[in-house]
Amino acid sequence: MAVEQQSQGKLKLGALADSQAAHFLADHRGQSLTIEAIVEGLATHAIGDGVPLMRMSVSLSDYHPELIGRAYAWSKTQGIEITDRAYTPKRSETYMGSPIRVIHEGADALRRRLEGPEAVLDFAIAHELKAQGATDYIGMALTFSDGTRHFVSWVTDRAGGFSTAELTYFDLLLPLMCMRFELAHARRITEQLLNTYLGSDATRRIMSGDIRRSLGEDIAAVIFYCDLRGFTRLTDTLPPSDVIAVLGEYYDAVAGAVRLHGGDVIKMIGDGMIAIFPVRDGMDPGKAAREAVDAARDARASLEAIPPERLPEGVDKLAAGFALHVGQVTFGNIGSKDRLDFTVIGPAVNEVTRVEPLTKVLGHSLLMSADFAKLPSGLSLRSLGFHVLRGVRSPREIFTTSD
Repeated sequence: MAVEQQSQGKLKLGALADSQAAHFLADHRGQSLTIEAIVEGLATHAIGDGVPLMRMSVSLSDYHPELIGRAYAWSKTQGIEITDRAYTPKRSETYMGSPIRVIHEGADALRRRLEGPEAVLDFAIAHELKAQGATDYIGMALTFSDGTRHFVSWVTDRAGGFSTAELTYFDLLLPLMCMRFELAHARRITEQLLNTYLGSDATRRIMSGDIRRSLGEDIAAVIFYCDLRGFTRLTDTLPPSDVIAVLGEYYDAVAGAVRLHGGDVIKMIGDGMIAIFPVRDGMDPGKAAREAVDAARDARASLEAIPPERLPEGVDKLAAGFALHVGQVTFGNIGSKDRLDFTVIGPAVNEVTRVEPLTKVLGHSLLMSADFAKLPSGLSLRSLGFHVLRGVRSPREIFTTSD
């Protein structure tokens, strides 16, 4: 470890044979712990090994569309705290003035004494920790097997700082830390990417091994479908970058509302989105109906509230049509032998996509099928009469909210 060392303290661990922390990292005993649980467990066991820890922090990269990284900090006063670092096109001043940048750029380790004449306070975190009573700060690179570099730090408030034995201890723990954090990080990133692209229910199924093309589950669900108004005109008149920006605002509004009310976004195709509110055994179908209606209302309000400055020139506001239906859907794997899609299919899905175009004809942005209107939701609905749906043999009664 390329840091200054001193000989003090009572830690005697040799090759970590008797280390609580080493055993914790090496033997997971079949437990799939979260990253925060590993950080907290490691800090607790290090204290059990005799290390006078005040604080420990691990910073890992992230694959969330809005985040670039996440920090997991444990302290003896606050316990575990998680801080997300938002993605920005340019590196922030906070990052540029941090020890994390030094590690990312190639340093294996760094040390900052925080007390006495040897104190070096060239990072903002050094000033913060010194004000909290810290005396010594160690930062180290966590290098994963794919070559990516992450960060771990150790802080003490003991007079004189860390001892030589404790610095050696950190060095000896490092390979085990890299192994355990890489495993947990890989699982979290896999789940996060699947959630981002497929939704929470499909992610749960895939992570549990439901990956065969023939597998599917028939479930009852309220089906939510929406379509952006004027999308064809937008694609004909705007450059692709502006169209993508519009779709981003649109999906933030509608998908955000669906997730807020417990729905699962299944598919986004162009400007159309299908979501479901499952009605499994023991669940209240009326509650699913109310949540779906509230999601549509919130989505509509969010679209209307988008500030004009967030939209490309020539686009004043966004609006959409919403349709709700209920029925059996088959949720599962569809596709070729080596390229699958997790989606929902069935007559109920087809019908809800036929209802939505009537929003333009009937002048109501939210329409429901007769089957949906029969649900015990307590909603005040009114009939708009019977209407022919494309591809459906007999006319269907269509409803909207009384307000």
